[in-house]
Parts: sequence; structure tokens; C-alpha cells
Amino acid sequence: MLYTGFSLRRHYLLRTSGYDLGIFEQAVRAYSRFQAPIIPLKGPDVHVLGDHFHPILVTLAPFYRIWPGAQTLLVAQALLIALSIVPVARLAVARLGVGVGLWLAASYALSWGIQGALGFDFHEIAFAVPLLAFAMAALVERRWRAAVAWTLPLLLVKEDMGLIVAAIGGYLLWRGRRRAGAALIAAGPAAVVLTVKVILPFFNDGRFSYSVYLDPDKDLWSLALSFPGGLIEHPRKLVLLALLLLLTGGAAVRTPLALIAVPVLLSRLVSTNPVHWEVGRVHYNAVLMPILFVALIEVLSAMTADGRLRMRLWRRTAIVFPGVFALMMHLTPWGITNPDNYADTPHFAAGRRLLAMVPDGAAVAAGNSLAPHLTGRCRVVIFPPSHGERVDWVVTDTQVRTVAPKSVDQVSAARAGLWPPTSEQVHAALRALPSQGFAKVAEDDGVVLYRRTAAAP
Repeated sequence: MLYTGFSLRRHYLLRTSGYDLGIFEQAVRAYSRFQAPIIPLKGPDVHVLGDHFHPILVTLAPFYRIWPGAQTLLVAQALLIALSIVPVARLAVARLGVGVGLWLAASYALSWGIQGALGFDFHEIAFAVPLLAFAMAALVERRWRAAVAWTLPLLLVKEDMGLIVAAIGGYLLWRGRRRAGAALIAAGPAAVVLTVKVILPFFNDGRFSYSVYLDPDKDLWSLALSFPGGLIEHPRKLVLLALLLLLTGGAAVRTPLALIAVPVLLSRLVSTNPVHWEVGRVHYNAVLMPILFVALIEVLSAMTADGRLRMRLWRRTAIVFPGVFALMMHLTPWGITNPDNYADTPHFAAGRRLLAMVPDGAAVAAGNSLAPHLTGRCRVVIFPPSHGERVDWVVTDTQVRTVAPKSVDQVSAARAGLWPPTSEQVHAALRALPSQGFAKVAEDDGVVLYRRTAAAP
């Protein structure tokens, strides 16, 4: 209920975005209609399986067919992430008792990685969080077949999940489960190569768009050698690592289970995209939360049998830290219990009023913050259209400032249509609308609505 209320309230207050909620809704909407999942927000013929590999989204299509709208995706994400609390809480209570178990379960539920994901639209990673939670709990309980069964569907969530699958295979191998471990070690990297080298390029004119986030002048060996220097060059990477370590008071690293997080974490740290190093309103950290918390539970369970004072003190620290971090993070702009995230203003009301004036089925160019309110009933592209798409309506919020790409690779991504337009581009496109046959229909508190009234001269 908390996750759903937070997510729907953000959407109501126009704090979701076309990049990425609108994109995912366009894909799921197409699946629900048995159509190719084309996502006009990224381009006229952009296939969603050429953007990222997440066929698991098909499972949302029946629900979207019954309840069409971006809200369905947000509710689904809330349910999926809430489901992940079940194995974490059950394991914590069984190993550590009711009091400590429920404390850690609540700490996990409000951990900064989970809050960050809920504060940034919908993402396919919502499926990975419960799958990983159940898989990790099964590993601790030595239910090897169940662990494999929960792990394999990760390959349908995203192209990089094969790294985690291989890491779980390595853990199984270390535990003596040779056949299962070897199978996952082989399946994980094979799936990554297949999706990145074959499937994604097949649906994307022969290329993998996000290769721009890797240094083209470095091979894997060179990336490994330059990695320590990259941490010093970009302190935000060190902040991410420090917060992950402090999340469990450093205790989680005492078990090999924590190593399962390493491959996917390293893939982010070698990226040239600064967003991949963020600790705030991003979804990337959500998959690390069940790994670290289940690892913490295993460590605390082992510490319980150790009577030494040092171990008792460390155990208490490791128990307290997750909850303290969860309470601290509610004060952030994206915090789930921050009251600012629930406050309505006249500006948001103005946006909703102008959005209601756009007719169903219209071809619309919408600002990033307004697009997901139209993708369920209109054909929506981002404003200004970057591929010359013809639209009859334009609606955008001039008060929302979209920042420019922060790196050379992000500039390349912007040119490839992988980055929303900047505020300067938006204002320049608005000034050009009258010459293109558009007339202003309404304006309220910085939100503007235009309609095509004549063909461009």
C-alpha cells in the first residue's frame, strides 16, 4: 500500500516521465494488442527489444488490457517489489527471531536502493528484485533446485542479468553443486553475448545502442587495469561503494553471498555514464538490496553463535545500520516518506487541466514530464520531435528544466535519440511552432498547449 500510494501520487503530481514510464507503457500497450512493441517516444520505428532485452514485460500485457494506463505499470512494480519482502522477512525471522527479523525486513523495505527505484518511474528491474530475493533466500537455506528455478527467469529481465546468473552459478559451484553451478556459469555469459551481439542488434539496425557507455578504445583487460584509477577520478563511484558497504555496517562482505553483486556492480562502475554511479533516484541499486540483506542475515545468524564481545558489538552495529540508513533516506527529495513528495500545487493542477484538453487518439508531441499521462490514449512522441514526426498537438511544461548530456558518450546518445531534449531546445521549438501551422490553445502556469490549425508554409 505504501509503495503503490507513493508511486501513484508521484504520477498524479506529474513527477513521472516519458523517459522511462511512457516508453515502457508504449511497449506494454503494444504487447496487449498483439502488436510489435514499437516505442514512438524514442523514434518512429524503434523496437523495444532493440533498446533493452526484457521480454518478461509481456506478462504485464493481460493486466494492462484490463486496466490500460501508466498506473497499471506503477501498481505492478509496487506489488513486485513488495513481494520481495516476503522471503527476506521470512528468512530473517527464522534465523534471528521476530524482533530483529522484522526490523531488518522493514529496513530492507525502506532501503535507499528500493526507495530510489520507486522514485524513478517504472523499470523492468522490478521483476528482478523478487526473483533475486527468493533465489538468495533459497541459497542460504540450501534449497539448490529452488535457487536455480528462481535464478533462470532473470535472463528474461534485462541483458545484463546474465552477469548475476553467472555469479550465482559460481556460488553454487563453490558449495559443491557442480552441475547446477556450471550450467548457470555457462548460461549467464552466453545469454549476455546472445542478447547484446545478436538479438538487440537484430531489432536495432545492427547495433547495440548502449555500447556508447563503454570506452571504445579499451578492451576488457584495459578496462580492468584502469578501474582503480577511475574510482579516484570519479569520486561518485567511491560514494556508491561506501554507501553499499555502510548499508549493512560492513558485515555483509563476510560471506561469499555478497560476491554475487560484484559483476553487475562492476559493469556499472566501468560505464562512462554518470547516471550509472548514482545512489539516489535511480533503479540500478534495487537489485543489490536483496543480495546484501540476505547476505547480512546469513552473517548475523553465524554471529549469533559466537560469544566474543567483538562479534556481539559488530552484530549490534550491523543490525542498527540498515534501519538508520532507511530513516535517513526518507529526507531525500526522492524519499518515500518525504512529505514534499505528496504536496499538490497550482502548477500540477494546471498541467492536469491542459492534458485533459488533448483528445483521445491524437498524435501528440509532449514534454518529458507530461508524456506518460498521454501514452495510454494517444500516439505520443517527445517534444520537440527529433525525427520529423507529424503531430497535431503539442503540450509541454516550460518550467521543467531538462539538463544537457554530461559526457561525450551521452552527447552521442542524444544524437542517437537516447536522451531527452534540453530546455534550450524546447524553448527554441516552441518559438518555431507558429511558423509550422500551430496556434496556442491554452497556457497556464508555464504549461502550454498548441494545436495544428494549418499546414506549415
